[in-house]
Amino acid sequence: MKKSVLLEFVRETEELKAVVLASLKLGFSKLQRGHRLDRKLIQTFTEVSFLDCVTECMVTPRCKSVNYCKGANFCEVNYENKTTAETRYMESAGWVYSEKEHWPKELAGSCSNSTCEINQTCKHKRYSEDKFFESFLSDCGIPDKKGIDLSSIKREDAIGIHRRIHASCSDGYSQSGSGRLNCQSNGEWRYDIVCTDIDECLSNPCQNGGTCINNDGSFTCMCPDGWRGTLCIQVLQNIALEKSAKQSSTKSDHNAAYAVDGNRGTNFLVHRCTHTADGDKSPWWSVDLQAVYYITSVRILNRGIDKYGNVSFRLQDVTVTVGLTESDISTPCGFFAGPVGLLEDEVKRVLVVESESCGLVMMVWVLALEIGGDVCCCGRVMWHGESGDAFCGWFTVML
Repeated sequence: MKKSVLLEFVRETEELKAVVLASLKLGFSKLQRGHRLDRKLIQTFTEVSFLDCVTECMVTPRCKSVNYCKGANFCEVNYENKTTAETRYMESAGWVYSEKEHWPKELAGSCSNSTCEINQTCKHKRYSEDKFFESFLSDCGIPDKKGIDLSSIKREDAIGIHRRIHASCSDGYSQSGSGRLNCQSNGEWRYDIVCTDIDECLSNPCQNGGTCINNDGSFTCMCPDGWRGTLCIQVLQNIALEKSAKQSSTKSDHNAAYAVDGNRGTNFLVHRCTHTADGDKSPWWSVDLQAVYYITSVRILNRGIDKYGNVSFRLQDVTVTVGLTESDISTPCGFFAGPVGLLEDEVKRVLVVESESCGLVMMVWVLALEIGGDVCCCGRVMWHGESGDAFCGWFTVML
């Protein structure tokens, strides 16, 4: 009986050895000779064999790959691999690169089933009946203090215990201190660097009336109507400009083309504005873009204050619909309820509909309770309302 059990144990051991050997062959077949991963070190080891180097990676949860210099018996274990740090993977004569996943977990021995944390490494524990491994701190982790930039680390820098790295402050931060980070024996970083946010808005970077908002390490410009870009210096393209326009009726000579002539004046009595005829119960205005565009913004320049006072409230319940043909302009693009309740000095002159739902269009319809302002839009646009009124001068459609 004992002999049978012994033979069975020998057979299982031989089978396991065969599996491990086959896995080792796979690992060796995937070696990347003449390459290494740069500046992603956890720790380095001297006077070790290649398989010892791989084993160090296998027993360290954070390790993803190794670099090995055969001529110097020098080992580097990395916390990234060539997939996660593609720009750091490079040619390097005399080096061999290998990834953890290409090797059998049996190389880790009893540590293959360890419960080590991500910042620990497993060591075999000899002569113990109750526990076959023990855990030790391996590193301080990846520094994540706000404002720190790790792109300036040096070739020899590592995040392992008793190692250090060199850092700098990201753009948008001012730096004080040497920039050195030391990994202490308790697994915590000691920082000799302070990164203080720079308020970029103090230099008034936003142009053309843009409003600056300071963020951590950066700033954002909120651009006024008609402008876009990081600094509000790019002019929005009006693809409705001077395109073929129509309307349901016309009062005097206030024809549909005045809405897309580029004149942004808002005084109906002074500037050229389109106007439907009095008594028109279903007024509309339209423009044909004459090509298919992807629309992101519809802007309507409302009627301003004139001798009749503030009548901007007359532009209400505006609905923009779009389509690719004149016979099918039913896709919703935006809605504006109207500048109801605004004081005379708070005229809502520019009505903005910004929506990706407009999509690819050539024809756009704008439906409104009354026509009372300038329209800026894309495609073929129709105004629809209960009575005619003027809308002064500027209708734009933004790409």
